Amino acid sequence: MKKYLLTCAAILIAFTACKQNDTLTKSGESELNETTLPNTVPEENAKTAIADCKEAESLVFEAETFASYTEDRMRGKGVVSFTLEINDRLTILNEDDTTFGEMVLNEDMNYFTLTMPKKVVARKVVPNADFAAFDFDSENVNADKDYLFIYINKEKRKVKKTDLKFTFSTWEDYIKKQTLQLKDCNLLTDTQGKPNPKSKGVAFRVTEITGDEVKIKSVKDCSGEESSFRDMQGKVKLKSADVLLVDFAVCN
Repeated sequence: MKKYLLTCAAILIAFTACKQNDTLTKSGESELNETTLPNTVPEENAKTAIADCKEAESLVFEAETFASYTEDRMRGKGVVSFTLEINDRLTILNEDDTTFGEMVLNEDMNYFTLTMPKKVVARKVVPNADFAAFDFDSENVNADKDYLFIYINKEKRKVKKTDLKFTFSTWEDYIKKQTLQLKDCNLLTDTQGKPNPKSKGVAFRVTEITGDEVKIKSVKDCSGEESSFRDMQGKVKLKSADVLLVDFAVCN
């Protein structure tokens, strides 16, 4: 009888301990939220997901006779951004001095494309008065005294320095000024190291760049709408060699 009572007592103690452990586990799980993200990219999961990232082009602007795309590949030493005023003409030359294409800002403040290919691949070209952007990957501005060397349609071309107002940003400075969105293959990860699908479609600002990694924090969508906003932060891979693993958001 005594042996039977001891056995029952042991079973009761073990059952109580299991319930306590289960309670602690559930309590710990309930404290997790979207902002609780790891500070580094989990190595094994990150390699698997990033391996799925394929270099691509993305549509930026489209009109009846003209469309511009951006690309993941980074070219040159940074980005040159042109500012067009009324009657200013952006003339892009091939390296043999023949004309590749031109764009001009008319007096009615509508951009008009002249002799431009129907498809243009550059960092960001938006010939629209409200959201104008003429950003091109480029070499350093002091590479030549007369010309800026830019990349358009994946080839080096040039623009006379005296023709237009422009600013140059190194790649790091340019990226810090952009609003980012994440690719499906390079999302923030949860505390288990798994891709967090809720980070898709969220707008992020850059808080820090370290090597090939970027630290980001969510912000209101760059169009000013809050529908897609979630309070999130963490680190993701910024690039692999010269190929971007994040997207630059195009604000509408």
